[in-house]
Amino acid sequence: MDISTSVALIAGLLLLNTIFLAVFLVKAFKAFSEAQKLSETVRLQIVPISHDVTRITTEVKGILTSIQKNMDKVGDSLDHVKDTTRNLKEFEYMLQEKIQEPLLEITTLLSALIKGGRVFWQALFRK
Repeated sequence: MDISTSVALIAGLLLLNTIFLAVFLVKAFKAFSEAQKLSETVRLQIVPISHDVTRITTEVKGILTSIQKNMDKVGDSLDHVKDTTRNLKEFEYMLQEKIQEPLLEITTLLSALIKGGRVFWQALFRK
């Protein structure tokens, strides 16, 4: 290979390298410019968003505080429901003792009287 050919080949490769470097730099500059625009847009939008997030956080904190305050009331209500249920059960047992047992005794007595009456009438009319 001749020196002039080598120099021409090296010059051609350097020219191609320079062209690729120029294209790369132009694309990098465009990408950097777009990144700068995006950064500016984000900077402008972050203030209202952070304000909204702060407001939402404050509202959620208020809701949680309200829930915590009302949890005691819910616990008291559950205690009242439990007490009422217990009272109803006691009332049911009291009804069973006061009404069911005497009613069964009366029913048994009436049944015995009716059977005795039948036997009496049957015996009376057989003769």
